[in-house]
Amino acid sequence: MKSIGVIVVHGVGEQTRFEHLEAVASNLYRALRYGKNSRKHPQIQLNRGDQVARNSDEESWREAPATVSWQDESGEDIELRFREVRWADLDMPMTWSRWFKLVGWCLGISGVQLYDGSSNDSSMNAAGAKDGSGRFWIRAQLFGVSLLFFLLLITVDLIYGVVTRFGFAAKWLGSVRGLIYNYLGDVKLYQDWFVRSDDRLETLGEKSRVAIRRRMIRTLAQSANDVENGEIDGYYLFAHSLGTVVAFNGLMEPDLALPNYFTREEWNGEMCSGLKFEAENRAPNKQMPKRPAWLEPKDAISRAKLFGGFRGFLTMGSPLDKFAALWPAIVPVNSEPVPGEKRWVNVADVQDIVAGSIDDYPGCDEGVVGGLKLSNINWPGEWTLFSAHTSYWKAKRNSMRLIDRLIPWLEGGELEKPEPQLSSCFAKALFWTSLGLLGLLLLWLAASTIWLFSKSGEMVEFAIQKAAGLDQTVGRCFWEIICDCSYLSSTLIWSVCILGTVVGIILLFSVVRGIWERAKFR
Repeated sequence: MKSIGVIVVHGVGEQTRFEHLEAVASNLYRALRYGKNSRKHPQIQLNRGDQVARNSDEESWREAPATVSWQDESGEDIELRFREVRWADLDMPMTWSRWFKLVGWCLGISGVQLYDGSSNDSSMNAAGAKDGSGRFWIRAQLFGVSLLFFLLLITVDLIYGVVTRFGFAAKWLGSVRGLIYNYLGDVKLYQDWFVRSDDRLETLGEKSRVAIRRRMIRTLAQSANDVENGEIDGYYLFAHSLGTVVAFNGLMEPDLALPNYFTREEWNGEMCSGLKFEAENRAPNKQMPKRPAWLEPKDAISRAKLFGGFRGFLTMGSPLDKFAALWPAIVPVNSEPVPGEKRWVNVADVQDIVAGSIDDYPGCDEGVVGGLKLSNINWPGEWTLFSAHTSYWKAKRNSMRLIDRLIPWLEGGELEKPEPQLSSCFAKALFWTSLGLLGLLLLWLAASTIWLFSKSGEMVEFAIQKAAGLDQTVGRCFWEIICDCSYLSSTLIWSVCILGTVVGIILLFSVVRGIWERAKFR
């Protein structure tokens, strides 16, 4: 039997333990059993644990909780062992001060300091915008993100205020609002400059991304240790959304920095025993995370052994290229490549507003980034931009989607491009049309809500009186009021005022942020 490990890394959101792992494993099972040309009679086995989380309603699973097995075309048994990197619980609860910081960060993101692709560190290379047009396009994209965020924020909050004023419950609006904050809040969490001072011991005195990266590197070491012990033949890394940044960051950590992420028990125990070596040079004085006192200055982990069984890297819906010119200190490329030029496949749905082709990192022109042989797949796989970012691993009957194409790759073959669900040109046109209509809809809803909020008292009284005099329903009278020309002209004026105000606010925040960053990071 060929035993293969699969590490999955989730993206933004409030995923519970193993939630993303279950989604990937269950869809792989469906593809194996019901997919086009893939009827392989798979089996699933769960590995029970002996501990449960505090206040848990369910039993526990082990760290490698599930295996999916099947037979390939030659009759050889294939077994996949899934392991997850979960970091959603490392987020911080929302308070008023954090809310203001998040809103300010989102509005000023287009004013961040951009980098030109150079680096002063001999072991790490920073990516960046290479010319003036590239820098302008990046700032334009970031300005669009701020504009969409602010319109969503205004619209949802205004509608929530009107709905609750009339005494209706609006839990779904709270969920939409939470989704907006979760997405941009997680991006801010990973790139934050500030050291955490909350009561969580796992992050106290460190930046959030250090604790997130620790979980990533620990899981890589567990899989490498399984290869060393002969429990698995190799392992793949599948990452989604912001999890691709976490995964790539872990893959690029240098030999002398890797030991800093482990406890003394892990370092002296079985997990790191086969990966350790003594480097020629001493560790630098300043590292992140800080080097523990019990480590020797030349203690290191061999990247050659860590990635000896590494077979491939799959990124789905990745914003890595957007990070390229923003945070090179956070997402650098190690000049000591991953051994063996392992394959890196980046899949971006044409309608995914978050994702894109990765072409702004050192080595992209030659197709090799940090020892990873990169290939981009732009895939028109979904009909709407609302489902594009969360549907990469979804299986469908009689369709060769991405999850179906993974099966030959996991068996040792090649990963081919999934079948398009629509033409690429039509998908791009649909994306930009949908994005424009969404912006206009948000603007119209915000204007209508402001008008309705300002007129709500007199409208209710007028509609009730009119309904009583004309023997009509109140709803019918409301509709007649809304169809009146004064409403249309008022909402048009409000729309122009809102758009102008929002653009002005974003420009102001961007200029302030640009001045502040140049003073702080000169």
